[in-house]
Amino acid sequence: MIQLNTGKLQTIVLPSTNKALARVLQELSPEKFAQLSQAKDLSSILNSIFKESATSELQNQTLLELLKNNPTMKELGSIKSTMKELLFFLQNDKQNLPIEKHLQSMLSDIKNIDDKTLKTKLENSGLFLESKLKNLNAQDAKIQELLSNDFKAALLKTKQELESSLLPNKTQLLNIVDKLSLQIDYYQLLSHLSNASAMYIPYDFDALEDGSFSVKKDKNGAYFCDIELNLKEYGELRIRLGLFEKKFLNINVTTQNQELKNLLLPDIKELKEQLTSTGLLVQDIRFIDPNETKYTQETKDIDLGFEVKI
Repeated sequence: MIQLNTGKLQTIVLPSTNKALARVLQELSPEKFAQLSQAKDLSSILNSIFKESATSELQNQTLLELLKNNPTMKELGSIKSTMKELLFFLQNDKQNLPIEKHLQSMLSDIKNIDDKTLKTKLENSGLFLESKLKNLNAQDAKIQELLSNDFKAALLKTKQELESSLLPNKTQLLNIVDKLSLQIDYYQLLSHLSNASAMYIPYDFDALEDGSFSVKKDKNGAYFCDIELNLKEYGELRIRLGLFEKKFLNINVTTQNQELKNLLLPDIKELKEQLTSTGLLVQDIRFIDPNETKYTQETKDIDLGFEVKI
């Protein structure tokens, strides 16, 4: 993370700067620690795992598993909910802190989504702050521009302001800000360990409990995007998009809710047409039952020009 008062940059994957990593290591059992360290001392572990230039795939995979299964991480909740909680206290108590503007911007309704706005939201979501600043000189004027737009930078600045304030609900606000920082650190660490870009969805959507997505490139140059949504009415919905040779697209959809499947099926033809209009060639769309190891043919006759499986 960064120190806003000095402009000094530090790596995001050290226990001293990434709260999610520090929490995982703190709650590590002796057995898991031995598995992770492979009998090395802590200094050697940190040198081999957390430096950008030298990482062990086995160690990264072990730590990734620990991160996903950590009780604290599992109980963090969604960033959207934490944002709403912070915004509620700020609006209710009329604190007029600069962070309120960022929260309102990040929580705009998903109905207003467009390519340019989404790109801007993701760039300023806080997840890429360190990488954007990494190669900039500390005196570069662009740093101030980045700090004024980035959500994580706004959180760090807000924490500094709160710590020196005399606000009656100071402790409560600091706890919420710390929670948001931990959630962003979680996604940064998740991205690093899985060699992907893991992001939360920076939009407000009444039907959505929480959601996130990750993008990854494999050794053969194919790209995969995993979208994980927790819908209030229909439960979990997982979508994987695979892009091959920059134009061939496969889509897998996983849900245990039959009603949701029935709602999605009639719109698949239109989805294919819209994707095709962008220049992509949709090869396959499959609805996958997570309890089945094989696909079964959908009984409905859907004229799509390609195979749809349930």
